Amino acid sequence: MMEALQGEGGIITGDPEFFATARKLCDESGALLICDEVQVGMGRSGKLWGFENLGIEPDVFTSAKALGGGVPIGAMLARGEAASVLGPGDHASTYGGNPLACAAGLAVAQYLCDHDVLTKVQERGAQLSAGLATLAEKYPSILADTRGWGLLKGIKINDDAGVTAGELVGELMEEGLLTVAAGPSVVRFVPPLIVTEEEIDLALEMFDRTLKKHA
Repeated sequence: MMEALQGEGGIITGDPEFFATARKLCDESGALLICDEVQVGMGRSGKLWGFENLGIEPDVFTSAKALGGGVPIGAMLARGEAASVLGPGDHASTYGGNPLACAAGLAVAQYLCDHDVLTKVQERGAQLSAGLATLAEKYPSILADTRGWGLLKGIKINDDAGVTAGELVGELMEEGLLTVAAGPSVVRFVPPLIVTEEEIDLALEMFDRTLKKHA
């Protein structure tokens, strides 16, 4: 079981060659390739599912969080022989098939289709990447590389920057910008998929002001 993009691990995108090799080994041995799409799925990477960025198809993948647009829901999807492992009645769940959660999931899926959300994620993600790269050039003693896909981006804080990712996250919160650390040295940007161009610019301005205090 693997993540196409490691979120808590520091916004590390999967290596296509590694995933292709894993797919080949699973095919040869009869093992299942499973992907965790809880954080990177439902359009956050700019594609509907994160594994689509890597050119492979898993046998099973999991989804949750954004699947319900804030309403608690989780799902496991399978194909091929993996899809026939569980039959009706094999696996019970008190809240399985909850009408409210399922209605929320359908509404989210419909909104993604009707409003071309994936294209907007790609556009705003490119804007965010460009802005973070500009700030990295402006503050080379603090910032290193920018990483991630779509609207799941991270920027590495240099070990000798004099400030940690967690400290920057706290200062950004005081500015009015919510970010989150991904490990000890990466500031993670995960804006809503409906974020606007103006809001991305504003977030970058807030980050700039915060970094200036440590330059």
